[in-house]
Amino acid sequence: MTRTRPSVLNMLVWAYWDLYHALRTAWLPALIATAIVSIGTVAALIGPLFLTRDPIAQALARQTITTGLCFLLTPFLLAIHRLVVLGELTQQYDFTPSEPRFQSYFGWLALAVFIMGVPSLLEALTTPRGPVYYSAGQSFPGSSRSVVVTIIHLTGLVAVQYCLALLPAVAVDAPGATWQNAVSDTRRHIWFVLMATILPLIPIGLLALAVAPLVGSRNHVGMVVSTLWFGAILVVALTLVAVVASRLYQLIGDRLNVPLR
Repeated sequence: MTRTRPSVLNMLVWAYWDLYHALRTAWLPALIATAIVSIGTVAALIGPLFLTRDPIAQALARQTITTGLCFLLTPFLLAIHRLVVLGELTQQYDFTPSEPRFQSYFGWLALAVFIMGVPSLLEALTTPRGPVYYSAGQSFPGSSRSVVVTIIHLTGLVAVQYCLALLPAVAVDAPGATWQNAVSDTRRHIWFVLMATILPLIPIGLLALAVAPLVGSRNHVGMVVSTLWFGAILVVALTLVAVVASRLYQLIGDRLNVPLR
């Protein structure tokens, strides 16, 4: 039976409190995750540019690097879910890829990240390989392509939201942890799930923009600072999404907790 659903404002307060508690409790895994994300972000942004000039190959390379990051960050996210849902404390970065829980969580996480990355792949597929010439009166297709990519982005975001509660369910070995049950539990609360997930991330996004001018700077110190800052901000954002997903699982998880027949 699902619990009484709180207001979005209460969820916002819970999210930031859980974020503080999680980072304070699991500070060592969080530091390790920050180092991984910082290095991975640089690799994803710069690495493909050195490997190839083909936009499609660059997009695929970034997707591969991002999938690798999902693999490396799985222990951290598992620990956050289990801390919020079960109260399980840990100061270790338990990297156990042979365990079914690890494999299942990584698989769903990688799939979610792939869905969110589909628009970038489609944009690369539609990018002209050479100069494009337009005759008089011919419309420029760039704006329409941007609209299509934006729609696909939003569609992917909603699709991921429908299965968001599945991640903590997998992390705590819930008996009904399937995507069908996650969709069924989320269907009646989709607007609440969207608001509870997106609103807490807005201040985090503004913090990330604070050092955006340093990204393209030729100052090496500025680039190092911005890289570390983005790494820390991304870990905070990931932790925030993990704690919100955990609370959503506790609130709306009904079929997810029913043993499979």
